[in-house]
Amino acid sequence: MLAKVDQYLEEVLCVFFLSLVVCSVLTQVVLRFMFDSAAPWAEETAVYGMIFSVYLGGCMAVRERAHLRITMLVMRLPRSLQICSIVLADGLWLAFVAFMVVQTTIYTQLLFEVTYQTPGLGIEQRWVQMFIPIMFSLMFFRIVQVYWRWHKDGFKGLPL
Repeated sequence: MLAKVDQYLEEVLCVFFLSLVVCSVLTQVVLRFMFDSAAPWAEETAVYGMIFSVYLGGCMAVRERAHLRITMLVMRLPRSLQICSIVLADGLWLAFVAFMVVQTTIYTQLLFEVTYQTPGLGIEQRWVQMFIPIMFSLMFFRIVQVYWRWHKDGFKGLPL
């Protein structure tokens, strides 16, 4: 069960949020063109759904090692330099993600000192914004997970 969650968590949530975007936009289009009306929640729902799916897609790409990389040059290097360059790049990336976890957590904590409700949905902005440090934390976990699995495989190949 846990292996299925590990393998499909981001995909399932991404599909859900992208479906939410499509349904919200479709609802808004139908209401505007057929009924000369608008749903106040539809635009916000579409925006948040898109933001959530982008962050989840980033986490999914980390897990699958599908981010864009310039590997043509790296593959021409000797194995030791290949590993060094990939580990260095991932170390810098991991440091950036850790920095973003800290900074977005600080920002989210500031939102707990004020009250700001979203105009369309009427929910507190802090609950929506908490998603961002959570996703950066998941991305951090996925980067570490890639290296843990590479270690378990006896450092065969590259951590790609």
